[in-house]
Amino acid sequence: MKKQLKLFIILSISILLTGCWDLIEIDENFFISAMGIDIYRGEEHSADEAERKAEESQITQKDRFIITYVAPDLRAIGKNATSEEPRIVMASISNNPYETTKELATRINRNFSFRHVKVVLIGEEVAKNKEYMLEIFDNLGRHEQLSRKIYVLIVKGTAKEIIEIEDPFEPVTGQLIYQILNKKQGSHRYNDVVLEEVLTELYFSGNALLPRAIPGKGEVKIAGSGIVKDFKLIGWLGEVENIAAMFLMNRVNNALLNIEYDNAVVPYVITNSNTKCNISVDGDTIKYTANIVTEGYIQQYKLEAANSITDEKTIVAIEKSLEEKLGKEIQVTFNKLQKEFKADVIGLGRNMRKYEPDLWDEIKDDWEEVFPTIEFEVNVDARLRRIGMTK
Repeated sequence: MKKQLKLFIILSISILLTGCWDLIEIDENFFISAMGIDIYRGEEHSADEAERKAEESQITQKDRFIITYVAPDLRAIGKNATSEEPRIVMASISNNPYETTKELATRINRNFSFRHVKVVLIGEEVAKNKEYMLEIFDNLGRHEQLSRKIYVLIVKGTAKEIIEIEDPFEPVTGQLIYQILNKKQGSHRYNDVVLEEVLTELYFSGNALLPRAIPGKGEVKIAGSGIVKDFKLIGWLGEVENIAAMFLMNRVNNALLNIEYDNAVVPYVITNSNTKCNISVDGDTIKYTANIVTEGYIQQYKLEAANSITDEKTIVAIEKSLEEKLGKEIQVTFNKLQKEFKADVIGLGRNMRKYEPDLWDEIKDDWEEVFPTIEFEVNVDARLRRIGMTK
């Protein structure tokens, strides 16, 4: 019995003390945090002169992309740092992301790791090309190291412009954008969907609403969304329009709505929201009704206002103004998606398949023609729960 116990202890210790399975030291890895994809048109890119000369004899007519990787420079971490640069940026001209990795492997003594990728940035021109988008999302869905929880953004411009920005607070591009998207303060001004959700929408209808990245002077802004229809970018939603779309998708739990009341701008902070979708049929007419209930509080009003914020009539009047403004913004946004873009990016078809399967079976093959003809109505119930501190 004692021998068996000793043998068990020895085997347990050997398992617990097992080292890294791949025998690769941390500082021998190139931990990619962000990947940018742009169309190659013969222009120079962010590689240095030596790299460009090395590529001159390798570029072919089939090379379509400039693919850029960003990773933290591990040499700049710790007390005995040997580098002052916080990040490493590498780019290559290639036909696909997989080829990029193989090509860059000839110029770097690190092992590429995609397990820490936070974001993928797709340039505007790439996103407008259906064939490129089909290939890219197939690659992202198949990649054995990429998490399904990464963010995919469409850039207003090129991914290179975003990557070249070195933010003073977080210079590593992938980590910067990941932190922005995970903050609650800016939520619903963009559609914070992850790769898994995007693939689900694309597999179902070929349509999706992806967050938009905008390069600025020394900063990156995430605001609005790109409208993807039939696997290609066809237009944009602005920040206010995006918030309205989020209500229709029932993805709002923290947002801000400004209204004018009594010659003052009153900010209404939404702390909770719920949208219920109702679909009815009258003859050949399909009607979609969005019933939205919001709860929130007033962030500011006016000192010594004639209409006290504590007065019940004032509260009711503010709630009515909120309902009218939010309802109008949602109506305008839905009309834009339905009439201008003719794109169901709010998941209405998916909801119909779930809650009205018989109806969906009848119209699913003609959904692209049916969606622009649907009648729409929005009902908003805005509830003012708190009015802040008062005297």
